Amino acid sequence: MLLTDVDTFTSMSQSNTTTSILGIASGKGGVGKTTVAVNLALALCAQNLRVGLLDADLGLANSQILLGVNAPLNVSHVFDGSKTVADVAVETHHGLLLIPGASGNQSLANITSIEARSLIDQILESFPDLDVLLIDSAAGLSSANMSFLDTCCTRLLVMQDEPASIADAYGLIKLESRKDRLNNLLLVPNRVSSEQAGKRLFDNMNLVRIKFLEEPVSYLASVLQTDLFGQVTRKRETIFEHHPSSPATKNIAELAAVLMTKLDRINVPSPARERV
Repeated sequence: MLLTDVDTFTSMSQSNTTTSILGIASGKGGVGKTTVAVNLALALCAQNLRVGLLDADLGLANSQILLGVNAPLNVSHVFDGSKTVADVAVETHHGLLLIPGASGNQSLANITSIEARSLIDQILESFPDLDVLLIDSAAGLSSANMSFLDTCCTRLLVMQDEPASIADAYGLIKLESRKDRLNNLLLVPNRVSSEQAGKRLFDNMNLVRIKFLEEPVSYLASVLQTDLFGQVTRKRETIFEHHPSSPATKNIAELAAVLMTKLDRINVPSPARERV
């Protein structure tokens, strides 16, 4: 049974102002969102930051696979009350704190904003030394997915230059616009042929947004396409750790460097009110 009593937890979102919470989102699956999230987490660890990664893809979690970590417990055990966050969290050899998501658990598909916020509160309470908490959300616009993104001060939207990804990314942008959150949404073109191609994709998206939503969003950085991503995934490795000189790794490091300038933002914002 999922936890529903918000009073069960101490509201660390009110008292903890030292942890920056960043969401990694995508309009559709298969665009490399989790790969970006995992490697970005390692890049931030390399900056001597204490980093946590919550795999919030509660139905099809696979961050632990990319990190080569065996995780017998996951957040489903926290939601059913049998374990605490401290019980399920895994300290990886990378210096990263991983809170594994569940896989194949349909009961977690409809968690509420209160439940999502309660889980974040538990993480902050259990690990108050975190500088950054990355939330690798599920793809799409499900209520559970948006509940986790609601807890983030900044959101990275990972997308590719292909029609379905562009259409679904625009749908997520429209939803963020209704919540007055476009100023905290950063676009990350992924698997692009060149940095120029990534910037061109962003510019084209921005023209559409300005035309129909009358609001631009911000560009963060692009990540280049490379076959190395597939190779390291099959080996349960990461490109950041095993191919540090590759262009894509340098792109990830650039993402981390830009985000380093934004880590003084408040960790968990108040629930956003949608426009009428």
